[in-house]
Amino acid sequence: MKRILTKSLLFCVCFLLIGAFTLPLTANASVPYTTYTYDIDAQMQESPDVYVPYKQITTASLLASLNESNPASAKYSAEDFGALATPKDVFVDDLNYVYIADTGNSRIVILDEQYRLHLIIKEFVNDQGVPDTLASPEGVFATDTEIYVADTEKSRIVIFDKLGNFRDIVHEPVSEVMPENSVYKPSAVAVDSAGRIYVVGKATNYGIISLNRDGSFNGFVGAITQQANAWDMFWRNFQTQAQIDASESVVSIEYNNITIDADGFVYATQSADTTQVPIKKLNPKGSDVLNRNGFHPPSGEVTVTSTNSTDYTVTGNSTIVDVALGEANTWSIIDQKRSRVFTYDSNGNLLFAFGDMGDQFGNIQRLTAMDYQGSYMLLLDESTNSITIYKRTEYGDMLISAVQSIEDGDYAASVDYYMGILQRNNNFDQAYIAIGDAKYREGDYVTAMQYYKYAYDQESYSEAYQHYRKDWMEANLWILALIIVVVLVAVLMFAKWVNKVNAAGLKYSEKRKWYEEVCYGFHVIVHPFDGFWDLKHEKRGSVRGATIILLLTVFTFVYQSVGRGFLYNKYEGTGVNYVIQISSIVLPVILLTVSNWCLTTLFDGEGSLADVYIATCYSLLPVVMLVLPTVMVSNFVTLSEQGILTMIETIAWGWTALLWFFGMMVIHDYGLFKNIIITIATIVFMMFVMFVAVLFTSLLGRVFTFFYNIYAELSYRWS
Repeated sequence: MKRILTKSLLFCVCFLLIGAFTLPLTANASVPYTTYTYDIDAQMQESPDVYVPYKQITTASLLASLNESNPASAKYSAEDFGALATPKDVFVDDLNYVYIADTGNSRIVILDEQYRLHLIIKEFVNDQGVPDTLASPEGVFATDTEIYVADTEKSRIVIFDKLGNFRDIVHEPVSEVMPENSVYKPSAVAVDSAGRIYVVGKATNYGIISLNRDGSFNGFVGAITQQANAWDMFWRNFQTQAQIDASESVVSIEYNNITIDADGFVYATQSADTTQVPIKKLNPKGSDVLNRNGFHPPSGEVTVTSTNSTDYTVTGNSTIVDVALGEANTWSIIDQKRSRVFTYDSNGNLLFAFGDMGDQFGNIQRLTAMDYQGSYMLLLDESTNSITIYKRTEYGDMLISAVQSIEDGDYAASVDYYMGILQRNNNFDQAYIAIGDAKYREGDYVTAMQYYKYAYDQESYSEAYQHYRKDWMEANLWILALIIVVVLVAVLMFAKWVNKVNAAGLKYSEKRKWYEEVCYGFHVIVHPFDGFWDLKHEKRGSVRGATIILLLTVFTFVYQSVGRGFLYNKYEGTGVNYVIQISSIVLPVILLTVSNWCLTTLFDGEGSLADVYIATCYSLLPVVMLVLPTVMVSNFVTLSEQGILTMIETIAWGWTALLWFFGMMVIHDYGLFKNIIITIATIVFMMFVMFVAVLFTSLLGRVFTFFYNIYAELSYRWS
């Protein structure tokens, strides 16, 4: 028995020791970057890793591949190969062969699917029978039979077969459309299934150059227009010709990279910091048909800043330098500024983003180009002359399978995939929307609305709710009719009671009940001149009644902030600051009352401070009367119907403004013109008071900070 206990204790100790050594190893194996998406509020949401670093292609790995098992070892030696130098582009063909534009060495390096050196293209005999060489090629593209090289410094496209044999040269296009003195420096190339060649020029800002195989010029495709500043255009009318010539010119922005899909749509990128459209999908006519239906436009980083901080060390919009097409009609762009990859589906929804700058395995120092090799992703680091290969994770496989199911129209399968994704990443709003879409197509509108709500997708929620409401109304028409009748009867009975109270109040009384004073407000809002006269001279209202109406207005504001429907307020009242809501109506009323009274005492106004307060509060009754019902109704309308409620709220506030204007006119006994002047002066005075208040508050804060710093310094010295 003792021996058994001893063995058990030893086993437990060994188990604990193994665990102690294993945990740190697991932590160290984590990737050196964060994978994330963005929610509808542009808040970063961390995600499980979709791609993790797998291996690197370097000069050393390519030299190591020149062994007996590699047929290329018979053609190339380590001395012949040398080292990669400033590579600018990477491309993967349909056989998973990898093409590298080794710009610094003026050659194209081709690897097989196992990343072993396969072929080097540098020297050839051209179509004139003259020995020729490539000169700093910056782009490469391959079809199933040919290799196209953007031979940048020699201003041409050189075509080879898959064995590296020279086929043809496409020289600089000649056309009347080409601008005079234009510089032709091809830096990227793509070819469609019809053999049309699309070229991006480094100094060409008229669009993508479209050529035929024989070099004839088809035209420019997808020119990027730059809009001039409206003020600059206006100011040019007053400038001399010399000033106009010296001013900054407005020119089109040039593209920097290109790829093409199987259907002939051209994906082109440009990297100007000022644009929010750094990627276009161009049809043969040159029109941009890229879907941008996600929470945010597909332009790379969503949350950017113009100043450095501890949270943001890189400023400005993303610098997009390449685009690549992945599985399930997904596509990716790379941000060279942040060494980051952003991947989207065919609708422009951000699926994931990852990457960071650095020298750890998995980070990139200067991200220049990318491409896909099946489920692998290849990122080219120009700074380290290497390509990092990333392997898709199990979570990534599930995500791509879910997207593929949507593309195939198999929505039932997509629900299963997205449910699995949510078990691993409940921050992925796109999964909620996809499940909601599937339920919507099944006619399960209630479940669809629930999932849309999880993702704060108000537009989709509105469409599902519209169908649900239609079905409910058809099934419960008698209930709807009963509700309408009950509401109408209640309104009529209330109006009848108010008229009865107001009629009884015609008899003068020193003391009136509070509800009599409040009810008289309904007479004031439709008969402002008689109403405000009676408020002041017949004492039909009082400070008490005015305060009750003010409290009702405050209640309306608070209820509006928490009671609006999801389509009006996607957070449905969560995080409401009640102090701000109450202050937003009480403080303006006090400021308006005091400002008007202060001015009118100087300009023969007959109203007292109490009269101004009473008239101001009674003027708010339309807000209570109209806004309160719109808040209730907002829970039952769609997005397309919100304009009606907005119009009613606008009428309420406009009604209130007119009542206040006429109220001041009556209680101060002003004429129309004088009342307009006093109203404008009141608004100006209110702005002045607010400015002084802000200035005083800021000064008070500075004084407090000064004395607090003195206290802290003395406490530190005496401690």
